[in-house]
Amino acid sequence: MLNEQQLQDIKSLQRICETQDDICLKLNDDMLQMDSRKTNMDYFYYENDVLIGFLALYGFGGQVEVCGMVHPNYRKQGVFTSLWNQALSSGRIHEASTVLLNAPQASLAAADWLKKIGASYSFSEYEMAWQKDLMPEFPAASVATSASYRPYEDADLELVLRLYNEGFGSNDADTLETLQEEDRNPRRVRSMVVYRQQTIGTLVMDYDTPLQAGIFGFVIDAAYRGQGIGRSILMQMIRREVEAGLQPHIGVETQNANALKLYENCGFRSYAVQDYYELSV
Repeated sequence: MLNEQQLQDIKSLQRICETQDDICLKLNDDMLQMDSRKTNMDYFYYENDVLIGFLALYGFGGQVEVCGMVHPNYRKQGVFTSLWNQALSSGRIHEASTVLLNAPQASLAAADWLKKIGASYSFSEYEMAWQKDLMPEFPAASVATSASYRPYEDADLELVLRLYNEGFGSNDADTLETLQEEDRNPRRVRSMVVYRQQTIGTLVMDYDTPLQAGIFGFVIDAAYRGQGIGRSILMQMIRREVEAGLQPHIGVETQNANALKLYENCGFRSYAVQDYYELSV
């Protein structure tokens, strides 16, 4: 568990890096603030009591994602390499089935460093925010108005395992660990999609960032796609969060044309691109 001073130092360094580089860093604030955060997941580099480098590991089932930053005035001095070597020595990275390193596409410094350590480009993801001016009024109910959502229950476990396996290629162990992490985080709320009295999908809302509502893990059973159900549920979620004073956010792989089209039709627009690199360790 990180203390308040560490969290403040991370935020301060993040603001400096994002402002100077004109980028958005994906530091998963909600995971950094979790009381249950494991040891040897966060690495700090201080100089004269000022944080100039930070690296974090994030566990998503058996997968580990890596993200970090170095103060612009201290780059190319081995700061991030030092943090990376500490993370490698901890053993956390070697325990993972997959290691993904995340960097904003606009960060040239990150791309250069990733090439040096032998990481291979895997995929990119759009970070999208809902824009009110694109949808000043919510559309009338569609033919899929019988689609609704309800809270996740323990009895939904087997369905979620299947949906995540078919929709995301996630194995049962990884999905179970993801669900356990959600149980420990009160700012993440999973819902199940219901259509004509059948539970056919799931999604998660994340309320960590002030004034934002993040949507992720959204998947509909393949047998029910193409019927407007996903759009109906998405619009219901958007309307609920907007009426609560929150701005919905969502992420999507750049190659997922169908999902991208759906999100854009619902009023989302991309504001940043995150690149993911895979590394064999």
